[in-house]
Amino acid sequence: MRPNRRLLRTLKRLKTAGVVQALLRGPARLRLGHSVPGSVTVVIVNWNAKPFLEVAVDAVRRFSPPGTRLLVVDNASSDGSRAWLRNQDLRRALLPLNVGHGLAMDIGFLLARTEFVVALDVDAFPVSDRWLPAVLDLLRDGAMVAGGRGPRDIVHPSFLAMRRRRFVLGRHSFVPRYAGELGADGWDVGERISIRERGRLGFLPVTFQYGPPPIGTVYGDVVYHNFYGVRHLLETDPDSALVDGLSRRDARVAYEWATRHFLGVHPSLPGS
Repeated sequence: MRPNRRLLRTLKRLKTAGVVQALLRGPARLRLGHSVPGSVTVVIVNWNAKPFLEVAVDAVRRFSPPGTRLLVVDNASSDGSRAWLRNQDLRRALLPLNVGHGLAMDIGFLLARTEFVVALDVDAFPVSDRWLPAVLDLLRDGAMVAGGRGPRDIVHPSFLAMRRRRFVLGRHSFVPRYAGELGADGWDVGERISIRERGRLGFLPVTFQYGPPPIGTVYGDVVYHNFYGVRHLLETDPDSALVDGLSRRDARVAYEWATRHFLGVHPSLPGS
């Protein structure tokens, strides 16, 4: 019988994730007592998404309070992202291979040295200087995980905040595990974090959408996220179908509108 290639790839990735997490969790535990109270690290994972990365980094800098740290984990990009990152005043982890979005975000959270850590997708960006206080207030009020409300009442990993101590000691992970493999239920990237912290979640609701839902979503009037940004806009045919009759053109138009409306910038995207 021929082996299931998808299952083998999943087993290999999970094994790699376990090794990487084991190597980083020990040092991360040792650093828990050394973070400045109230300090924040924003973690962005990038893979060949330079136009989005430039927008996200600029918006984080524009709307974050002084002292906010920015860490970009790059999954072996080949589109010029790494050269651009080397010229930026930020912390970066330039991985030698693409380990997947979930494990890369784990790496960022485990490398952080601040009290709070915030995950921000590369095709998301802040739109208000209230974006960090909005989630940090929820955490200070008792939530263990806070951010944008996603499907199935999870905190969506496109905008998710935690105390670093909780992430490290709770052995949390963004690595997904999909239905039908390893006998597990289906969990998307970051979904297990909300499942394990159920009842201790702090939500910023969807307050605005531009374009066919859920393409252009704003959480709590503070963060914009384009659900089909990187996944589809960087492919070659802007008119090919997404899901539910949506197109890549829909995603591009929504993102371009949002960057103009909220930031006053015009990123160069495929099909523009």
